[in-house]
Amino acid sequence: MIKYEGVLDEIVDGQTATILIESTNKTFHISAFDLPEGAREGDWLNVEVEDGEVVQLTINQQKTAEQKQSVKKRVDRLRRGSNGSKFKRK
Repeated sequence: MIKYEGVLDEIVDGQTATILIESTNKTFHISAFDLPEGAREGDWLNVEVEDGEVVQLTINQQKTAEQKQSVKKRVDRLRRGSNGSKFKRK
C-alpha cells in the first residue's frame, strides 16, 4: 500500500471527485460518495492506494489549515500592495 497527500480538486455533478497527487502528478477520479464525510473542494486528503486504486481517504486537517492560511496571507499581501488602477479616467 502506498500513501500520498492529495488535494480534492473538484467534484463534478456531485458524482465524481478528482484528487490530485502533487508529489507524483497523478490524478484519481473516484465516486464522490467515497469521500470522507465533510470533505470539500480544496481540502487536503491522506490517500492510500493499492494496485492503482484508492482504498482509503482521510481529511488531512493540518495540511488543509496550513494551505488555507498560506492563501489568505497571499491575498492579504496583494490587497495591501494595490494602489488602485493604473488606468485613470480623464
